[in-house]
Amino acid sequence: MAFYMFDVDGVLTDENARPDQDAVNMIEKLAEDGHVISFVTGRSRGWLGDNLFPLFRSDLDWSSLYCVSEHGAIKGRGTDISSWNLDNEYVVSDEVKEQLYEVSQKDDYSGLIQWDQTKESMGTVEAVHGDPGDKEHLNKTREALRDYADDVESISTNSGNKTVVSTYGVDVIHPDLSKKIGAKWILEEISTPEEVYVFGDSSGDLVMAVTAREHGLSNITFHWVGEGETPTEENIATEASSSPYSEGTKELLKKHIGS
Repeated sequence: MAFYMFDVDGVLTDENARPDQDAVNMIEKLAEDGHVISFVTGRSRGWLGDNLFPLFRSDLDWSSLYCVSEHGAIKGRGTDISSWNLDNEYVVSDEVKEQLYEVSQKDDYSGLIQWDQTKESMGTVEAVHGDPGDKEHLNKTREALRDYADDVESISTNSGNKTVVSTYGVDVIHPDLSKKIGAKWILEEISTPEEVYVFGDSSGDLVMAVTAREHGLSNITFHWVGEGETPTEENIATEASSSPYSEGTKELLKKHIGS
């Protein structure tokens, strides 16, 4: 039995944040083969429920699926998001969220970023996606996300929180919140796997593999589907795709199907 941890944005989605049905189908095959599947993402449970889970086959039993959303603030099993638990310890105050929201409404950001109303524990803006293949708009949204992160850094720091820039968004979150929390929770829930596979597109995703190592596990591989140089860690194997986003994930998963 192998254990799989998947980030979602940039791993199971294309550059416009659209979930990839073919990638989902491959994950379903892993589940059918008896492997343990988990998602550890910064996305909200509402987003997962509206955008990712509708692609799942209804005839499969997903009760053993482990899900961590909002970087670890929300955890649960299965696809019934109403049964998942929000840890109030990691919730950013409404006052801070209001300040962040006001910054997001600047004219400079119109049509490029928008406030994510589905988040429960944090303050988040996400990119406004253009037409597929519109690289100019994509580059403008990335620049807007960087500018917004700079604009809210003082709000984040002065309130005792931290700013996290991801593939499609910027989160202001509790200073102790990271994907390590979610990965640790899952690892304490499951039986010891023979192998661990982590799929990510940012250096922050590598923490999931590091957490598995700290948990005493071996045979850990970090699958990199991001852009740029592959991040590395001692005693963790790495494998990189030739393409980013879900195309890269499908490329790497082909080696796992049927194993």
